[in-house]
Amino acid sequence: MLLGSFVHDLDLDLTAPTLQRTSVRGVLFRDDQLLLLASRHGDYKFPGGGVEARESIPAALQREFLEECGLPGVEIGLAIGITTEYLRAIEPEYEVFKLTSHYFYCSSDGEPGDPQQLEGYEAELELEPRWVTVSEALAANRAVRAGGVGVMRWLDREIQVLSHLADL
Repeated sequence: MLLGSFVHDLDLDLTAPTLQRTSVRGVLFRDDQLLLLASRHGDYKFPGGGVEARESIPAALQREFLEECGLPGVEIGLAIGITTEYLRAIEPEYEVFKLTSHYFYCSSDGEPGDPQQLEGYEAELELEPRWVTVSEALAANRAVRAGGVGVMRWLDREIQVLSHLADL
């Protein structure tokens, strides 16, 4: 199921040479609380990231939970849907960067812990795992987007997925 499609640079020619990347994102609930990554700007994003060469989707999502949340042994469940995003590519041989994110329900009996193994931009954003309700995360992301400060390109995507979860 397509959860949303976003063109971040409106003048992009979507027929131009395109670099495609696949990512995975985890939706892990405990009762009514959802494990998300809070940034220093007050917004939330789902744990996850790019699938590396010769890596399965479940292995990639388990690796991302470990790196971003310090949470080992996450079980990957049913697929929820996908989002697609189109941006201007930074690689000179491409004009378009297309990111397809696959969202999955996940489960774990563990608790997020240290150490996180964050990438440079993730550390700069001070991403921290936090349990919040869908409505809290949705309100926070909408407020950050409306404020315009620290607005990350993933806000529209995550707002769309959170809205989908709120409607279930």
